[in-house]
Amino acid sequence: MKALVCSVCGYVHLQNVAPDTCPICGAPSKEFSLKEDALKTKDDIVTVGETEKKHLPVITIENKNCCGDQGCKEIRAKIGELIHPMKPEHFIFKIVFYADKNFIGHISLTPSLNPIGTICIGNVEYKKISVVAHCNIHGNWISEI
Repeated sequence: MKALVCSVCGYVHLQNVAPDTCPICGAPSKEFSLKEDALKTKDDIVTVGETEKKHLPVITIENKNCCGDQGCKEIRAKIGELIHPMKPEHFIFKIVFYADKNFIGHISLTPSLNPIGTICIGNVEYKKISVVAHCNIHGNWISEI
């Protein structure tokens, strides 16, 4: 799946026009370029094997009072139906959350952490939540709900 990618930090922008600055590293829009194979989705995979089962984010959304607002939602992403290994040579280093293709937050990981991330969003209307998992070896994987 094609997308705009920041050449400085690898952030994947899901909209058609580069942002003024990267929401992760602050790089200017000139650092974004269109990559034809920026994202892998479940639709890109002909046969789902162990690699795919360890990289596609599994998203759950729960109504909670997690940020103090009535009606806010907790978005949780576990990377992989089979949990992704977290070793210094192979790990998920970033999980990025989007609502209707708009960046809403990210979590940076180290090999010592589990590849799970949770964020809370206020009482906001949205149609689609997307999560991108960044693997240092196998690239960027996206799931949507």
